[in-house]
Amino acid sequence: MKMQRLSFLLLSLFLLTSSANAQVLNGVVKSIGRPDRPGQVLAGATVRMRGVVNPVVTSATGQFSVNMTGKNEGDAIYVQSVQKQGYELQDRGLAGRPLVFSNRVPIEILMVNTAQLQADRQRIEANAYRRAERNYQQRQNQLEEQLQQQTISADEYRRQLQELQDQYEKYLTLISDLADRYARTDYDQLDSIDRVINICIEEGELERADSLIHTIFDPETVLERNRQAKQEIAERIAFAQSIIDKAQADRDAILRDVDYAQRVMQLCENLAAELLAAGEREKAIECLQKELQMKTALYGEQSEEAQAVSHRIEELTRQ
Repeated sequence: MKMQRLSFLLLSLFLLTSSANAQVLNGVVKSIGRPDRPGQVLAGATVRMRGVVNPVVTSATGQFSVNMTGKNEGDAIYVQSVQKQGYELQDRGLAGRPLVFSNRVPIEILMVNTAQLQADRQRIEANAYRRAERNYQQRQNQLEEQLQQQTISADEYRRQLQELQDQYEKYLTLISDLADRYARTDYDQLDSIDRVINICIEEGELERADSLIHTIFDPETVLERNRQAKQEIAERIAFAQSIIDKAQADRDAILRDVDYAQRVMQLCENLAAELLAAGEREKAIECLQKELQMKTALYGEQSEEAQAVSHRIEELTRQ
């Protein structure tokens, strides 16, 4: 009887341990922070992961857990969709972009209230159009006055008027895009540069905002910079990097276990994509260089696999 009880306890302990080490993705869904209030956890949001049949619904604390059967630490995972009535994803490119799986580091998914999003867009656009019209009219009046006073020639008047028109049209093309960027910004994790950019957008200085965006980082990744700046993303990147470094140090394991090597090289690809989205081009290149070393060891320097990675590194280096 005691032996049976001991066996039962050991089996229970084994099951608990197996459960603790299960391939589970944990996460939380919350709203973005705004200038006047922090972000809030969102209960009742439906999260679907690619390859998982059943969706999960967030708890009262906005948390969710998904069993990622067959996934290993460092494998690529994909968010298929996140739905919550009255909300949409802050990062419209999240669905379909590879993320690095870890059952130790949770992911955070940000959503934006659609009504607030529309209101912010309309307010910024209205302010921007008013500023554009006012500045255009003031400058046009100045040019006409200079022409009447003969302080500028007719040719110079036409040249400056055309320049004014070009600037006005350029400004108008920025309004919709920058208003949307402003409305989707998470103020809970806003760094000093992003704050300056958002102030410029708020005040209608769109050309200055656009210049700052292009100077500091690629305009397509302004929102991703906010997302990647979060601690949980930094932890996931560090975790993935540690796997890659460990694999690279064990060259014999790479040569001995091709399946293992393939998973690590795919992890390099996924991590490089995340780093590029975060604006970390140099780190992304370093990651691809490690992938190149592994592929060279496995397939040879002149192989198609190694050459493809080499060409990608060259392209990123030239940018």
